[in-house]
Amino acid sequence: MIEKNLEALIVKIVKKVIKKEFKNLKEDNLPILSTQTNQPLESFVQSFITDEDTSSTAEIIDDIYTSRTVNFSTKEDVELERKLRELKFKQELRKDWILFIVKDVVVYPATMLFIFTIIGYYVFVLFNK
Repeated sequence: MIEKNLEALIVKIVKKVIKKEFKNLKEDNLPILSTQTNQPLESFVQSFITDEDTSSTAEIIDDIYTSRTVNFSTKEDVELERKLRELKFKQELRKDWILFIVKDVVVYPATMLFIFTIIGYYVFVLFNK
């Protein structure tokens, strides 16, 4: 769920940054790379310009240009990750206890009881002859 929200936010930010970069471009600034005529990028640029501007994404874009680092982790995300780690730890502990009980409390004594029963039977048969 968090990854989907983060992915949507990243897509919005990338669109806004590309739109801002396209607005800064002018035909005079572009270098001529070939003599072929290319189709204009107006349709491509138009898809980015038609998106509605929101203040939160615009603020994030400005922060990207000024600081070059963006911290997306919030207090709630940190708390959720801590709870997830606790749940994983509890699950591993529960699994370890179940394995201990099954292996050391049930299987080992049952095996020993079976071995002693077989030995007792052979000793009983040996002495009755």
